[in-house]
Amino acid sequence: MKTLILNGSPKAHGDTAVLVDALARRLKGEVRILTPQSGIHPCTDCRYCWKQSGCAIRDAMQEVYPYLTDCDHVVLASPVWFSSLSGPLLDMASRFQTLFAARHFRGEPPALREKNGVLILVGGEPGTEIGPAQNARTILRLMGARRPCAAEIYSMDTDRIPAAEDLQALAAVEAAARLLNGEES
Repeated sequence: MKTLILNGSPKAHGDTAVLVDALARRLKGEVRILTPQSGIHPCTDCRYCWKQSGCAIRDAMQEVYPYLTDCDHVVLASPVWFSSLSGPLLDMASRFQTLFAARHFRGEPPALREKNGVLILVGGEPGTEIGPAQNARTILRLMGARRPCAAEIYSMDTDRIPAAEDLQALAAVEAAARLLNGEES
């Protein structure tokens, strides 16, 4: 089994990382985690992908495209900033524009097989996850995730309760790992 995780938090030991790490430790198989420090630049809308496969930007993303094609699970994890997904996550996700362009501009069938999608959102204020969750589901679908998501994990009161102490979120991580590993819940 292969899992690709996009962690949009710039904090290596922040609340989002706590839940991502908890999930990654429990998953069977190979897990690849991308962070803002992974050396992936945002899309520049150069439109290279409108006519050609892939992306004109040569960076770490070149290794991610085949991994995404082969993986069984995709996870989007983000802090919620001003009722939005984080800028770093959106920068990474923008590079999947080539997948959209393949279908809509180059007329190619989707190269991705369906996979399980998991959403992890962390924020300081309950209720601010609604818009970001909708956006994340759109990105996950572009990445080949089935609808509905296999799991959605929220820790939305981190100003009072750190994710490491959010028992409900940690239980949701455990349940998601069992589901992705094909274990009984």
